[in-house]
Amino acid sequence: MVALAACGGAGGGETETEAATPAGKAELANFDGVHGGEVELEFQVFRFKKKQPEKQQEEITMRTVGSFMKAGEEGLPQLDLAIESNGELAGREVEFLSGPLLRADKWVVNFDGEVYEPDHATFEELKSKLEEAQQEEGGEGNAMACVESADGLSVTDLVHNISYEGKGEGIDGTPVEMLGGDFDPAAAIDELIQMVEASPGCQAQLEAIGLPSVPDLEAVQKELKASLAEPPRITFSLDKNGVARYFKILANLELPRSEELEFELVMRLNRINEVSNLPITHGYSPYSALLKQFGLDNEDVKQAEAGEIYVGILEVLADHLFGREAG
Repeated sequence: MVALAACGGAGGGETETEAATPAGKAELANFDGVHGGEVELEFQVFRFKKKQPEKQQEEITMRTVGSFMKAGEEGLPQLDLAIESNGELAGREVEFLSGPLLRADKWVVNFDGEVYEPDHATFEELKSKLEEAQQEEGGEGNAMACVESADGLSVTDLVHNISYEGKGEGIDGTPVEMLGGDFDPAAAIDELIQMVEASPGCQAQLEAIGLPSVPDLEAVQKELKASLAEPPRITFSLDKNGVARYFKILANLELPRSEELEFELVMRLNRINEVSNLPITHGYSPYSALLKQFGLDNEDVKQAEAGEIYVGILEVLADHLFGREAG
């Protein structure tokens, strides 16, 4: 997902004829000029044993949906998101809902059923640190570290046998062209390895959400080649400017002990650069209680570097989203 989200217009040298082919259109896929909009990400995993009763099956759904603005501009992006996860994974029931709202003048967080808002001084302290970290290329506190590390990556590096699927419309009515192809997970892992090796900040962030080490990724790469019955299928849509408005990846893996794993990843992007304001809301619970959830207190916030805070937040979210044991 990170790799696809980082794709830029890498096909500037193509002729008009080449750009008119399905592969040529995919080569031009980008997110250039996208500073705001409505976004939805959904990831579903379905694990089951063949010829086993339904109670032997596990399913988990993770979803992020909301609005953002001022991304890629000076200062922090502003956003209003809902982040949720539910289902069963590795024998554990997962039920999680959170909702960060970050405006220019405040940060409000709905976390585990409580709503928190820091006092003005604490907010300014956090904001100042994170804004400074955004300027550090490849740093742990730079939310764009992985995107910067994947600069120059094209859809055609990861997708093969690209075909034209027709025309359609996005949810917001934007005309799009649909393309399809075979997603190459081995190539995607190669790109991930290059990203983490090129950027310590990106590596720290991906490790925080549970990405295996480089040797483990290489082992997973070999297992994927053996377990994929067929290449995962990806479909995606591009608007007239080549901006990726939608993609869906479907895959099925054959696991040991007669198990199968199916997963689906979907991204939707609408109302590009049309979001001009975010809701006004306020927190009620003591902010110190939220910091405690992240293993911090007010003094820690003052002393910690932005990268430590940002990576810590990612770790806590991953613990809840994926049902991992905290800590």
